[in-house]
Amino acid sequence: MELLYFVELVTTGVTFLNMASGIPVCLTMYRTGSTHNVPYVLFLVSAINSTLALYYGVLVSNTTFILINIVGFLLWGVYIFVYISVSKSKRKPLYQLLASVVMVAAHAVYLRLVTPTPPVLTNTLGVFVFVWAVLLLLTPVLDIIEIVKQGTSAGSDVFLMLGGTVCCVAWLVYGYLLDDVFVYGPNILGLAVNGVKLTTMAAYNSSFSGSKVKSQ
Repeated sequence: MELLYFVELVTTGVTFLNMASGIPVCLTMYRTGSTHNVPYVLFLVSAINSTLALYYGVLVSNTTFILINIVGFLLWGVYIFVYISVSKSKRKPLYQLLASVVMVAAHAVYLRLVTPTPPVLTNTLGVFVFVWAVLLLLTPVLDIIEIVKQGTSAGSDVFLMLGGTVCCVAWLVYGYLLDDVFVYGPNILGLAVNGVKLTTMAAYNSSFSGSKVKSQ
């Protein structure tokens, strides 16, 4: 029980730090008035995931889930609000936000109508959380593709990537201790994707540096 409590504290801390990584992005966006390279879709997917995970936390009576996802929902909401405020063309981000709200509402309606008993409701919601967590943890694939296209990892932030990896490890261990596959399952894939991204960043950083030296 002491181990679980310790891992719970670590998981909460690293998750809050990982969520807070969007604050510098939002401050830069606000100061410059530009949304260039800001991961708005990531904000939306994270908000959907936090909403569903919060409900899941209530169903399984896990106060850590509840706390983390309340904070997450509020932070992602602020990031989304800042993005829309700064964006010169507000139609597209507003439509995307509306689509996200409709998506969450559709999940709620499905859970209400199709899963009447508590065990079925919990398991179905757990599957939803699993799927959205997988989608969220697959987002580094887009960075990998961009690195390969550009032929350099110069624009990638290694500290953010390492922070995400540490967060995956924490949730993997925490979910395993809880014996909850809906919690630890997605993070196995997340670690694999981050490992590929780290390898790609190292490989393309070396080739970039090498070509630069040759050109000199």
